[in-house]
Amino acid sequence: MDIESLKEASGYFIDNDDIGIVMYVITKEDQSAIPKKLDINHDDLPHLKALFINSIKENIINDEDLSVMPLSSSDERKNVIYEYDLDIPQGLAGMETVISTDALENFNYSEEDINQIKSLIIEIGDNVHQMVLYKNMSTVEVFAKKNFFLKRTNERFERIKEDFIRVTPKFQFFRLDDSLFVTDLKLLEKLFGFHDVIMREASVGVEAIDAISLLENPEVLHELIEDVTYARKLTKIAKSSPVLNSNIPNDKIIEFCNTHPALRGRIRFNDEENKIILDTQVSKKLFVQLLMDDYLTSELTELHYTSLAKDAVEEEG
Repeated sequence: MDIESLKEASGYFIDNDDIGIVMYVITKEDQSAIPKKLDINHDDLPHLKALFINSIKENIINDEDLSVMPLSSSDERKNVIYEYDLDIPQGLAGMETVISTDALENFNYSEEDINQIKSLIIEIGDNVHQMVLYKNMSTVEVFAKKNFFLKRTNERFERIKEDFIRVTPKFQFFRLDDSLFVTDLKLLEKLFGFHDVIMREASVGVEAIDAISLLENPEVLHELIEDVTYARKLTKIAKSSPVLNSNIPNDKIIEFCNTHPALRGRIRFNDEENKIILDTQVSKKLFVQLLMDDYLTSELTELHYTSLAKDAVEEEG
């Protein structure tokens, strides 16, 4: 999904009086991550809906610099929403659950500890379209009565004797039109075993490189899978390498290495000069960039560049 399609789909929920909201929790003790419904005062639901609708508007629809890219192609670019194109962790499966079923039990306030709440799932929508937000709850957003809190009443402060949670508009993941999107990549890597997913996909990338017999020492790439930084780059190759996907002949790739200013003299070859040898950290980094076709030349200035973002341009005919 491109950014314009995402904004258009998100716009369905803005200023739509027929849109409702339901909130669920996932607890730390529930390893299956089955959401439980929160029973919320009906009069408070419009205010809760407005909180998240405004967040969607501000962080998605009104952000003119925002872009969307596949999660497998993640890089150092800022202001990006990632569309999930890898295996979805079990911990995020609850977002699909709230869409597919209404038979979810309520969170039991009298028997369950509010301190066990680890995340909120917010379902916004109607019978036609739904948008599901995932919000990770930090330690400063869940307050149990065993702690001591004060609230102002008239001219004095009084103790708050009930459990409560603080609901802020920030969310880290959302589901829309059968797609899962990530707004906080660091949280994904920290909480949901994403590194294991990356390493599995990186193995696919290494196999694709092995298949073209371009390297004299392919075992080096297998070792790199254990390095998360390289694993992410190899995952990107598995999904979207322009060089591999275009079936560029090996001799043409080697010729490019010998002639491009950023590569010439920094990548070595075997005696026959028909295979690449990766024997330095620099050569490994350059090789990954090579397979992602990151080396560009301006037709206007004939200057050479290394580029992360490359959007294909269609010629008018």
